[in-house]
Formats: sequence, C-alpha cells, structure tokens
Amino acid sequence: MALQVEHAGDVVVLEPEGMLKGGKETDELRNTLNGLVDAGQRKILLDLGKTVHMTSIAIGVVAAIHTSAASHDLCFCVANVNERIRKVWAGVLGLLNPPLRVYATRADALRHLADL
Repeated sequence: MALQVEHAGDVVVLEPEGMLKGGKETDELRNTLNGLVDAGQRKILLDLGKTVHMTSIAIGVVAAIHTSAASHDLCFCVANVNERIRKVWAGVLGLLNPPLRVYATRADALRHLADL
C-alpha cells in the first residue's frame, strides 16, 4: 500500500492506495493522521478513491482520528468511499457524534472545506 500526502491550499489530503488490512499500512495511515492532528492541521481530507478494502481495524482508525480531530476543533472528512467500504462501515461510523463528513468526490470535499 502506498500513502500519498499532498496539499490543496490549506487542506492536507491523504490518499491511501490498495487495502487497509490493519497491518503496517494502517499504522502508517494512523501515524500520519495523528501527526497532523497533533500539529493542529485545521483541515484534513482522507480520499479513499484508490482504497479497495478496509478491515474493522482501519475503520477504527478513521473513527478514532475523527473523534480526536473533533475534540481539537479540527475538520476531518472523507471522500470517494466505494460501495463495498461504505457497506462495511455504515453501522460503525454512522454512530459518531459529531457525524463524520463523507463526500462523494474530492472536489465536493474541497469545496466544503474552502468555506470553513
């Protein structure tokens, strides 16, 4: 798995590729996201357009980062979730408070984040 990190204005976009199975690829994503939250990065977008599979461990990472970002008054959102992943995490991530913001496309997410 590869993890691409790029900047789109004041938004940091992370784009994992392949499968997030709960191993070192998920640890890399967790560590990168935690580092961004700890550094106070105001806007973080996780683009799952190139991610084909996520285990419950990786879904837990997304939930934990969302909760941590919200407690630090940071904006964390997700885009490009394929139908297979959406079905797996619907029950888990739907319970988060505040709700996790999920956008159909990266462009939709970036438009929303530009308004914050």
